[in-house]
Amino acid sequence: MQKQEKLKNLLKLWPMHTALPVSYLKEKGYSKALLQRYKASGWIDYLSRGVVVRPNDTVEWSGLLWGLQQLYPFHVGGKTALELQGKAHFVKFQETEIYIFSQSDFKFPKWLKEIKSKVKLINISTNLFPDTMGLKKHDFGEYHLNISNPAQAFCEYMHIAEKYHGFDEAYYLMENLTFLSSDLMQEALEKCRSVKVKRLVICLAKIQDVSWYKDLDRSKIDLGTGARQGVKEGHYDPELLITYPKSWSKTEDESQFRK
Repeated sequence: MQKQEKLKNLLKLWPMHTALPVSYLKEKGYSKALLQRYKASGWIDYLSRGVVVRPNDTVEWSGLLWGLQQLYPFHVGGKTALELQGKAHFVKFQETEIYIFSQSDFKFPKWLKEIKSKVKLINISTNLFPDTMGLKKHDFGEYHLNISNPAQAFCEYMHIAEKYHGFDEAYYLMENLTFLSSDLMQEALEKCRSVKVKRLVICLAKIQDVSWYKDLDRSKIDLGTGARQGVKEGHYDPELLITYPKSWSKTEDESQFRK
């Protein structure tokens, strides 16, 4: 009877279309021997050595991350979070690279690297924002994931733009944030720990004259001191003391930057 209750509890806490790490199940009292019996009885399958799925179930990248979020405090952020919230209409949607943001002690488990997937999971280890700041729950039907709100996601995008995206695309992402809550962006800019990111975000908001730009309380945002190089060979903003991409200039032919 106790074993039946454990199985019922497992199926109750386990949403469809998700995968559960074996390490998580062991924490919940499911031994290796018990999991083997479940497999023999057809209740579970091993997707890889360290993770189980329901038999004949389909599991996408979000379902894999759901299982990991039961163990680790990372979140989906950057461009992926913007895409999930419909904030990337003017750029090509590419659900091929999924960006997650975590603290420096998190690494993908071996089993995740061994699973064949159509998407590439990219882990950004950073302390750009305090833990759990700026997060919201995004619904995937049977389950949800923690993702960044649009303001924080855009800051995260800018943080890794030079390495993963390029800054030109940021211009069109900002266009989707025109009517963003000024309070949301104020909070993100106050908590963001990168002076470069904050200056670039404010610089682009000023260039586009987005609705929330004039409502920002700059006195509460630490923009550091001295000049910074945002990009090489860009235009210079003498107010924010940073170089920004020439493609952000209103005098440029915008059509050449659209994707």
